[in-house]
Amino acid sequence: MNKSSPGRARPSRTLPFRLIARALIGPLLALILMAGALATPPARGMGQAPSAAADPFLAAQAAALLPAHTGDLARAAEWDRYPIVAAADPAALTVRGTVSVTVTNRSVMTYDRLYFRLYPNHPDFGGRLDVTAARVDGRPVTSGTEQGDALLWLALPRALPPGGVARADLRFVARTPRDASARTFGAFNQEAGLWSLANFYPVLARQFSDTGWDRRPVDSRGDFAVTSVGLYDVTVEIPTAWTLVSTGLTVNSLPARAGMRRERLVSGPQREFYLGFTRGLQRASAVVDGTRIVSHYQPVNTEAGRRALRFAEQALRAFNARYGPYPMAELEVVQGAMTTFLGMEYPGAILIEQALYTDNDRVLETTIAHEIAHQWWYSLVGTDAQGEPWIDEGLASYAQVLYYEAVGNGARAAEELEYFRGVYRRLREANRDAPLATPPGGLRGNYVPVAYAKAALFFHALRGQIGEESFGRFLQRYLAEGKYRETAGPDVLRAAEAACQCELDGLYRDWVLQAAPVAIP
Repeated sequence: MNKSSPGRARPSRTLPFRLIARALIGPLLALILMAGALATPPARGMGQAPSAAADPFLAAQAAALLPAHTGDLARAAEWDRYPIVAAADPAALTVRGTVSVTVTNRSVMTYDRLYFRLYPNHPDFGGRLDVTAARVDGRPVTSGTEQGDALLWLALPRALPPGGVARADLRFVARTPRDASARTFGAFNQEAGLWSLANFYPVLARQFSDTGWDRRPVDSRGDFAVTSVGLYDVTVEIPTAWTLVSTGLTVNSLPARAGMRRERLVSGPQREFYLGFTRGLQRASAVVDGTRIVSHYQPVNTEAGRRALRFAEQALRAFNARYGPYPMAELEVVQGAMTTFLGMEYPGAILIEQALYTDNDRVLETTIAHEIAHQWWYSLVGTDAQGEPWIDEGLASYAQVLYYEAVGNGARAAEELEYFRGVYRRLREANRDAPLATPPGGLRGNYVPVAYAKAALFFHALRGQIGEESFGRFLQRYLAEGKYRETAGPDVLRAAEAACQCELDGLYRDWVLQAAPVAIP
């Protein structure tokens, strides 16, 4: 997320209320779900690992990847699978559907429960996600919620040992607010021609290899979702008047009942599946290194929408060269009413606050570069936004400097750095400095200065200490070693030390583990 772009975004707000919405699935959707179930791979018994060999579900995923990267699917046994079948009703603000998740126990613990995040039940979302029925391995199970209904548990019919596999079938209904971006999370809202449905489905809680399920409360100061890579196969029925925006790629679009169409999408390996719909927005597209970029914008902002496309092209080209290639076939940039933040990243889709298309072309360009950098740092390489937000936000913020260097605008790159320096100086003068490794809950009133500005300066200090050539090797090594995995601070240190063949314990300690009075680079 870009709460700063750099440092200028309005913070998101925590709300003291939630909307309650519970509904039963309609008969038409039941027919859709039945059809989807026939296409869903059969459940595997507990104790069997999912096979990475070719099968219909896995073969379809190749469409979401560029041809040079379809070999990534050989790692499919590492990822959970999410077949989703849903029907979207923009007038009623609801999505009703089912998800059938193939779950592998990737920890050393034996599980007696499965845990799912219901992110829309977090107070900031202003909407609702309810699971109305659940089965595990075909059996009805007892369930309950924690964290104010934002964490769902399902009791397992029998214990799931390490490496064991189960299948969970959940029926759900999600409801968004309308015109609520000034008081809720704009990425789960219908407003200004965009119906945005971020985190609309139940998603498995992240697993830690040594302690099992991640059951922490979600802090609004960090990005909400901390999820592991999955493979998504999503069939959604929508009114023909609306245009689909999503993670992944549409592989099939067919007429449904009158005024409706049914689209099937596949994601490739992704940490989340973003779903949105636009109405009345225009589009422009281009291709960079094989990836199709689509810019969605309001008709009154046609020129800015086309500039947004150009900025996205430049950023994707620059980061492909700097970090390593983006493997996905499509990337979408969407103008919307975000209001409380300037930009938000999702796999294969970024949302940009509508005011930037009229107010400030430089902030539009900087925000797009920041959010596209998140396609590497958060999406391809996973980090813990609720534990160590400095890693992905610091890399994405420093990408603003790298972007302007790549497009030949050294003056802008210098201005970005000077802005980060000013923010960090003021932080220290106010005695509000903190170690970069501080989780969001420990950063009260200083989250953006630490997680964005100070973190960006850490990577600039690293670059200065190890040199340009080693810094380039570090970025590419960190991507190669962390791709589709979850990383933490020690992984950053190891990749940097391997790149320079030098010891960096002091730099890491002073910036990350402590708040030492470091020289500002």
